[in-house]
Amino acid sequence: MTYNQLIKYLTDLLQSHAMIKSVENQSPQEWFGVTTRDIQFPVACFTSGSGSLNKGQLQNYNVTFWFLDKSGQEGLFEKDVVSDQHGIAYDIITRARVEDQPWIVPDDINFDVAFGQFEDYISGVTLTIDLETNSNFTACDMPLQ
Repeated sequence: MTYNQLIKYLTDLLQSHAMIKSVENQSPQEWFGVTTRDIQFPVACFTSGSGSLNKGQLQNYNVTFWFLDKSGQEGLFEKDVVSDQHGIAYDIITRARVEDQPWIVPDDINFDVAFGQFEDYISGVTLTIDLETNSNFTACDMPLQ
């Protein structure tokens, strides 16, 4: 799987959830405060900035997800928002584990609660996973001069 394929698969997966209104292929720190007015909440963000190229055709992509929503003035609904975003994250991970996906999701995934980490009382959950994929390329596919 190429990096571009990964981005497309993850974007499609996140957009398939009825409660997610926006999907961003960047961290909240990259867009928050600049384009917040264009973001519809709840929002799912993801980045993949590292991974590993393993023996054979195996490769891993290290992907961080944020599931965020506004929690009201002074964070009044913060616990409810975190609970809802945790449920969305669980739905996405469950769907990512089905057999017809182009990756293997690890059995154990840790998450962190994001209480008011951003302006406008945005809360939710974040998690990082390693997606194991197969490459379609072999050494025989390498262009030579």
